[in-house]
Amino acid sequence: MTHEEKSKSLSSVQKLFVEEYLKDPSDGGAAYQRANPNSKSKKAASVAASKLLRMPKIQEALRASAKDILGVLEARIIQNVEFWLEIRDDKEGRSADRMKASEYLGKYMQMFIEKKEVDISGKVQIVDNIPNA
Repeated sequence: MTHEEKSKSLSSVQKLFVEEYLKDPSDGGAAYQRANPNSKSKKAASVAASKLLRMPKIQEALRASAKDILGVLEARIIQNVEFWLEIRDDKEGRSADRMKASEYLGKYMQMFIEKKEVDISGKVQIVDNIPNA
């Protein structure tokens, strides 16, 4: 294995971190703690997660895993849409089922979203009414 290949391969903790971070990207420190239970504190885990997230090989692994996840989601969406279309177009099916399938298709296609524009005019005034201590 060349030096370049070694630098691209992830350690077991790094692999676990990528998996855990993808489950909940809002808290890198918690993802690091789940990947490495030996981490000393939440603060240390957050620092370690921050360092990992800046590493190109971690970023690449996150992108690749995200593409895999998105591919699965796209496949599920396509399956659902095809299923709804099949039910909707089944002339011999129950009309209630056909209507429900049509409703799901409409929701998916965002046909029922109401948009309301709000126009607010006026001035913002900030009042400093805290007495000096």
